[in-house]
Amino acid sequence: MTDYFLCKPGDIPEGEGRAFQAGERVVAVFHANGRFHAMANKCLHRGASMCDGAIADGGSTIRCPWHNWTFDLETGRNVIDPREALRKFQVRVEDGQVILSA
Repeated sequence: MTDYFLCKPGDIPEGEGRAFQAGERVVAVFHANGRFHAMANKCLHRGASMCDGAIADGGSTIRCPWHNWTFDLETGRNVIDPREALRKFQVRVEDGQVILSA
């Protein structure tokens, strides 16, 4: 597993997401309820950038900006059809950096 130093925690305001290059993949990192969540940036439906979606349901889900497909931030699973899920990645804050492990 490789660690990628993405940004400082303050670079992603609470309630927002940002996209980052981590090796050969682009990941969306969200800051919700004081925690960071990372998942694949491409929606399973039509490929929209999930980092542009809206954090919803009290900070527990992310909605695709194009067609409102909604995914759980903890699991990456689609809330309507849990058989569909965005790939999740481990993310943590350490020494003033948001770090993704992939």
